[in-house]
Amino acid sequence: MVVGVVVLIGGPLIADPVLRADVFEDSAVLFGLSWAPMLAGGLLAWLLVRTWGRRDDLDRRVRLAMGGHPLDQETAWQFFLVGCFVLSIMLLSQVFSFYGAEVGTSPDLAVSASLVSRLLFLLAIPLVLMDRSGIVLDGRGTAMPKVALKVGEPWRWLGLIPVAVVVGMMGYLLLPHIGLPAPSMTLYGMLVAFAVIAVCEEIFFRAMVQTRLEILMGRWGGIGAASLLFAMTYALIQPFDAVAQLPGDDLVHNTGLAMLTYFPAGLFYGYLWACFRNTWLNLLMRMAMFVLLLPPDLQIGL
Repeated sequence: MVVGVVVLIGGPLIADPVLRADVFEDSAVLFGLSWAPMLAGGLLAWLLVRTWGRRDDLDRRVRLAMGGHPLDQETAWQFFLVGCFVLSIMLLSQVFSFYGAEVGTSPDLAVSASLVSRLLFLLAIPLVLMDRSGIVLDGRGTAMPKVALKVGEPWRWLGLIPVAVVVGMMGYLLLPHIGLPAPSMTLYGMLVAFAVIAVCEEIFFRAMVQTRLEILMGRWGGIGAASLLFAMTYALIQPFDAVAQLPGDDLVHNTGLAMLTYFPAGLFYGYLWACFRNTWLNLLMRMAMFVLLLPPDLQIGL
């Protein structure tokens, strides 16, 4: 997997001179600074869990909750559904593009199509498939949601500290250049849309995919593989998805940018999940990033 990550970063950098200019000239400082908060948050999460956490007990609960699940089959289904999600985004984009000149396609319709694809392929169908894998009959199909959503242990809320640190550092770095959008009905609508996106993606990529991959590949193998899938998904949907934010206009450029942005962010989201198994922390983190990266003119972005 490490070789794959190096190839997916180094290959586009070698092949695309525009990407090299972005990374090594125009945005070099921004890339470095944006990684620093994620690294600081990860180190802080490690320190908090090591000092006050009971992660071994929590991991045992997760393994017990996943007991009896055909993990290989479920993981294969999840990768298949990612492909379906990407194809759905592409197809709906083409449909809107074809009929746009005739009926006038608005950005709101494009966002709605994006939300429908996420709700269907990253949330509804995966939940049905996971419960239909022979587990729901003995009740274990509902065990993992209880671990992730019913967070009763106080130490599992210590993740609020690294979340606050990362958001504060990112805000300090970004807000002087981007600013915050003014309150408006459009802004509130965007926040609702982003909340749906965060729920779908964090439950799918972290609670579903990464949890299974951690059992199959080890903790860091699972975090890295899930982060790679997360980044490459955004690289593929960028030209078609109204809520993605990669300014590249071809797959090589998008792949390089995704590996330099979504991949390290995914590592932090994944490590936060591995430390605390608290979906609420991941949702809060994603929503805060949406707000920070939302331009003042309300241009749609992730």
